Amino acid sequence: MNHLCPVCNGFTPLQQACSTCGQAMQDAGRLYDFYGSYSPYREIDDAKMDNGYLDRKRHQCIHTGWCPSCQTEEMVFLDEWTPVMLVTDMEKDAYQ
Repeated sequence: MNHLCPVCNGFTPLQQACSTCGQAMQDAGRLYDFYGSYSPYREIDDAKMDNGYLDRKRHQCIHTGWCPSCQTEEMVFLDEWTPVMLVTDMEKDAYQ
C-alpha cells in the first residue's frame, strides 16, 4: 500500500510548535534531503531503510523544523497518509 507525506505532497502545511519557545515552526524539508549531495534524488523508502529510525515501519516522514523566532532546529515525525485517508479528508473538507 502506498503512503504519502501530507506535507511533502502539499496537502497540509507543517503544523508543529517549537519545543523551546512554542512558536510555529517552518518546514525546512525532509531530513533525508540533508544526508548528502544526491540524497534528494534517492528513493524515499530506500533512504528509510538505513537511517536508524523506525519511520519506514511506522509509515512516517521525518522533516526538519526550523523556528524563526529562536533559531531552534528539530526533527518532526509526520504520519503518512494512505490513499483512502486522502479521499476521506478531501470529501470531508468539500462537504463541510
